[in-house]
Amino acid sequence: MDFSPNPRTEPTQIAGYRGPEDHVAQRVVMDMRDRILLYQPDATPLLTLTGRIKGKRKAFNRKHEWLEKDFKPRKVVVNGAQTAVDTTIEFVASEIAKISSRDVLKNLRTGELILVSAVNTSDCTVVRGIGGAGVIMNDGDVLIILGSGYADASKMGTMKSITEYPNFGYTQIIRTPFGFSGRDLATELYGGDDKMNETKWQAVEHKKSLEYFMWFGKRHLVPAVAGTSHETTFMGGIDWSLQSNLWNLGGTALTERIFNQFLEEAMRWGKGGRLNGSGTKYLFCSSAWLTELNQLTINRLQTLVLDKQIGFECSKYVSPHGTVLFVPVPLFDEYHPYAAYLLDLNHIDSVYLRNRDTKLLTGREDNDFDGEAYEYFTDGGIEVSQEFAHAKLTLQ
Repeated sequence: MDFSPNPRTEPTQIAGYRGPEDHVAQRVVMDMRDRILLYQPDATPLLTLTGRIKGKRKAFNRKHEWLEKDFKPRKVVVNGAQTAVDTTIEFVASEIAKISSRDVLKNLRTGELILVSAVNTSDCTVVRGIGGAGVIMNDGDVLIILGSGYADASKMGTMKSITEYPNFGYTQIIRTPFGFSGRDLATELYGGDDKMNETKWQAVEHKKSLEYFMWFGKRHLVPAVAGTSHETTFMGGIDWSLQSNLWNLGGTALTERIFNQFLEEAMRWGKGGRLNGSGTKYLFCSSAWLTELNQLTINRLQTLVLDKQIGFECSKYVSPHGTVLFVPVPLFDEYHPYAAYLLDLNHIDSVYLRNRDTKLLTGREDNDFDGEAYEYFTDGGIEVSQEFAHAKLTLQ
């Protein structure tokens, strides 16, 4: 029998001085930083600020409701031309209900004051020229109700008030599952324990999902289908909730004057407005917006620490109409770089269904599964009240 052994592989020779590149990769100790860097760990300013400034509202039903009450309407419109001495003034029929006997009205065009002595079906009997002479009224003149004027020892007039109107939102179930095999849990890795690092990363992503819905969610209910399924509810976010103060520059170059004209209206209403509040609101915006605003207001910006514990900072701008805090929103940069939202945080609440606030749930794996499963879970939403106290501004 012919027997011959296989030849041995010749070893690799190194000529000259040995360098690190001459070693096999398995022998070189990798210089791996012992921490995994997370992308955008603080990407949720709305969620952070609503929770820390006001706290969260605990709801007892997936449908959380609230009541709002508007201010008294004071504008009325003249219907048809009136002479300087007419004592019967016609108004647009739908606005007669706003007027009461003894109301004092001011014509915004002429400045004339009139006293209402009787309210009829389509007109009012008035006393003209309070404090002066009567002035001809034009069709469409706007008058405002200043208040009332009564004679001594007279009876009170007609009682009027404003009906409250209901509003509601839904909480939304957001789930972020993740897991590890048994061997993964036992393997030693650079950058620290895989379960620890992945749990931190998933927490950031879960918060980002919640923040996205708080901005761009739309209130909706998908009914239960036949069988065992239940309803699916969706929260209505900031963008969906705003209906009144929507400003679009339409490509017009932003100037400080234009920005202040926007604030002239947007800073009026709400507890954070200048008329009856603190005169402070928050402008949540992208990096593109911050570039524009910094260029316009660079000499009047101040740095303000909103939360010392987390080092949350923003820029403070004192405008002619109140204080605006510029809050960067990293989530806007990629997909919504041209939108900015001026919010009165007195009228925004982060909401969660009781016992179902954001939490890490463990032991989600099957009993016979070789590994571990987890999930971040939230049944929450956002409550945007007094929507006219907020505004949206778009660059293009």
